[in-house]
Amino acid sequence: MKLRTLSQSLSLSLALLCCAAPVSAQVPINDAASALTQEGDKLMTQRKYADAVRSYYAAGKADPASSQPPSRLASLLYTLSVAADADKKANMRAQAEGLAQQALKLDPRDPIAQEVLRLLAEEKPAPLHAPTPEAARLSSEAEPLFAAGKFDEAREKYMLAAKADPLYSAPWIYAGDCYYAQKKWPEAEEMFRKGVTIEPLNGQGWRFLADALAAQGKRAAAEDALLNGIAAQPSQMPNWDKLARMRAAAGTPLKPLGLVRKASATLDAATGKPTVNLDSTFSGGPGEQKTADGGAWLMLGMKEANIRVKNREDNITSTPFAIELASWEAAMKASTEIAANGGEALTDPGLVAMQMLAQADQLEAGLLILRYKESYRPEFEAWKKAHPNGIRKFVDTWGLQP
Repeated sequence: MKLRTLSQSLSLSLALLCCAAPVSAQVPINDAASALTQEGDKLMTQRKYADAVRSYYAAGKADPASSQPPSRLASLLYTLSVAADADKKANMRAQAEGLAQQALKLDPRDPIAQEVLRLLAEEKPAPLHAPTPEAARLSSEAEPLFAAGKFDEAREKYMLAAKADPLYSAPWIYAGDCYYAQKKWPEAEEMFRKGVTIEPLNGQGWRFLADALAAQGKRAAAEDALLNGIAAQPSQMPNWDKLARMRAAAGTPLKPLGLVRKASATLDAATGKPTVNLDSTFSGGPGEQKTADGGAWLMLGMKEANIRVKNREDNITSTPFAIELASWEAAMKASTEIAANGGEALTDPGLVAMQMLAQADQLEAGLLILRYKESYRPEFEAWKKAHPNGIRKFVDTWGLQP
């Protein structure tokens, strides 16, 4: 791998590891495994990747019940796969996915594992400012200091990075994390606020701010911060998980949508012939497509196929969100009409929830908030501008999360 690619991979891996921070808010792990995990983090910052892998594996053996070792391994393997040769990339990504899934079986809220799976599915971060080389260098120099528990020295480096590039929010966030590790909550809050003021789309910064506020007993402000984190990039699950726990503690729990898309459409590159790909549950035998759920998925795939064919014929390009919204509108309209005329109703809880949103003219909001992809960014930003405080209103009204 080229030096530049290695540097980019290291920055990505550090960002993934920081998904779990602030450090005192991480998922449980025993002392022996924690020491090995921290050693792995330190080795990773030194680019000693093979040694880091060995430390993480040893941590997993020291505490088989903790999700941290497998999620960190998943993070490292995914990050290295970004710069890997094509013949190695697929295998590394498959290993990263398996380790992330393993981590989530141990702790469904593990934030590193969640972010690895999100990146594997989409690989597009929120559009944040790319740091200058000097700011990136200073931030990179701070990471080993942080991993070694030298929080004051690390913070000084981060502040130098912030000074080197005033548009770069991450150094403020990580400087705040140094304060958080020292349980200096107000100071951490100040740093986190500076970071999200510079870049409001820094979802991690909002999440860290929520932790600092919660540590000071500022529950309402912490919830506001989490909602702002969701507004930054709704596909980042750690913000949702923290909000769900906060809402559950207040007696207003959120219900996961739990929807797995079971139909898609593709066009043959040469002929333009469409193919609807339907989950085997609904296409494995005679009559199976006649269930209400199967019919909804089939309609979704057929509508998507029709749009893609028309785009090709008319030489136009619909946005990914426009295709998704039109496909869902068609599928939900058909399902509602069938049920209204005495036909079978939908049974899948996710489909039922989507039908409920469609009937309330909230399908656009539901797809943007609960089914977000970074390719939906233009429509999402326009929706937020047209609906101030719209995410809070949606969550309060429907009590749903992805």
